[in-house]
Amino acid sequence: MTLADGELETAAEMASALQGRDVTAVELVARAIARAQAWQPVGNAFSQLWADEAMEAATGADRAGPLDGRPLAGVPVAVKDLFDVAGHETSGCSAAYAGRVAVRDAPLVRRLREAGMVLLGKTNQHELAAGGTNLVSACGPTRNPWDPARMTGGSSGGSASAVATGIVPWSLGSDTGGSIRIPASFCGAVGLKPTNGALPLAGALPLAPSLDCAGPIAATAADTWSLEEVLAGHDARHPVRDWLLRRPDRPFRVGIPEPFVAAVVHEECAGALAATASILATAGIEIVPMDGHGLDDARMLWSAVCFPEFAHAHPDLQHPSMRAKVHPSVLDWLDRGAALPEADRERAAHRRMEFERWFRERLALVDALMVVTAPYPAPAVGQEFVELAPDLAVDIATVGPGFITCAVNLAGLPAMSFPAGRSELGLPLGVSLIGRAAEEETIARIVARWEAASGYEPRRPALPA
Repeated sequence: MTLADGELETAAEMASALQGRDVTAVELVARAIARAQAWQPVGNAFSQLWADEAMEAATGADRAGPLDGRPLAGVPVAVKDLFDVAGHETSGCSAAYAGRVAVRDAPLVRRLREAGMVLLGKTNQHELAAGGTNLVSACGPTRNPWDPARMTGGSSGGSASAVATGIVPWSLGSDTGGSIRIPASFCGAVGLKPTNGALPLAGALPLAPSLDCAGPIAATAADTWSLEEVLAGHDARHPVRDWLLRRPDRPFRVGIPEPFVAAVVHEECAGALAATASILATAGIEIVPMDGHGLDDARMLWSAVCFPEFAHAHPDLQHPSMRAKVHPSVLDWLDRGAALPEADRERAAHRRMEFERWFRERLALVDALMVVTAPYPAPAVGQEFVELAPDLAVDIATVGPGFITCAVNLAGLPAMSFPAGRSELGLPLGVSLIGRAAEEETIARIVARWEAASGYEPRRPALPA
């Protein structure tokens, strides 16, 4: 068959078509490669593209066929550059680690292969995951597919862009301060940061081990949860949408803390949050206003935790020959981490426990908290200030894309960002649900209910002429 544009866009649709022999893995992967090659000059989402290797794997999946017993076999997937894939370079998009070829797959990559998925390539990222824009990379900046003059957000910007453009239905990213949720919000995808420690991080370049999380990015809640199940080492479940939408034992309760980290957010982001709450209410979910004060130092605290761990994880980068290969903004993180006094680190550890208690107290009253993902829509490349409201502008260097998301990493909780609206310029606006530890399923079920109630369908940007 010949795949028409717009057909089989989600992983669930692809899996069903493969199981029914309505399409072959070779056809799906060939289309994915063609899309990747067409979009690469525009968005630069990939750091490595393995066309021949992917086609060989697709041929193997077709040879095994539906009787293989793996419902997701043959579905293409992409992997963030910092994960080891045997025989391929793992540089974290840093010139300092160029030529570092992995000898074995990271456990999460191995699980993707065991599920029969076809690895299309590695996605571009902010260098060593040390930033939230994806504009700093030895592979060049990643650009937003909805407007290439704007950033994707990061550091998993390539993974989110590859999903948003329909190159792959899902991808593997990582999140230390919002690196899955920020680009999911800016690019119009669904991104899940799991509970800290839920997924293995062996074979992945670290940023800050106590904050780092691996997780999925996809186009729908069902696809995101399906990939999360595979990454967690569970048997692939297909289909999952009806399972997520099953009736809960009792109505879900969602709390909306105001303010949350940021005293003010962009009025369009605030509008998307209000509209989402209204739709959830029509779906039978109780919306509970809550006091959101108490987290205003989240970004400062996150830096005091992240930067020292980053410096400790990469001691070789302090050597002069290596420093010359690292972007100045990344070096700044390393140097600030190495210089932070021990007393400041101890104070940060104590304050972090207070953050954990803040979330625990509120989540004892509701099933999830709902907040905007980012303080504003995707900024333009080179933009220094964002106007949040008339006569109120913030400096992006101070209120960065991860200004709100980093609080969740400090608490170690799961959070899912989903596309809940559009700005006047047509840019995606993300809203996030934050759940209790190990209750990723709950937030996935609430997002699935929002999708059903709102009539949500994934949207894909048009390739610029």
